[in-house]
Amino acid sequence: MVILFVEDEELLRFQIAEMLRELGHEVEAVGTSEDAMLVLGRRAVDVLIADVGLPGMSGDVFAAEARAIQPSLRVIFATGRAGIPAPRDPGSPVLLRKPFGLQELEEALRSC
Repeated sequence: MVILFVEDEELLRFQIAEMLRELGHEVEAVGTSEDAMLVLGRRAVDVLIADVGLPGMSGDVFAAEARAIQPSLRVIFATGRAGIPAPRDPGSPVLLRKPFGLQELEEALRSC
């Protein structure tokens, strides 16, 4: 599975990208929504994992734009923010609460 992971915190981006690779996925890890849009423009991606609090463009706005480019894109929002409700509709983005481990990450990928 090809995963686009968008996280502005460099250390966290590196650690989670490594976790995704341990799970056997191909990972494109970038720090901004602008860089992610470039990736989406040049290759097919199966799953987008995006931080909700991206600088410049929130994760939900970015995900909507990303799905306009690749409509079949499955989305996981990663957040440490409290008060963000988990989506309940089928096909809605999956919510992954930070901090999370390998097991939670794997469950989120199965759920999306």
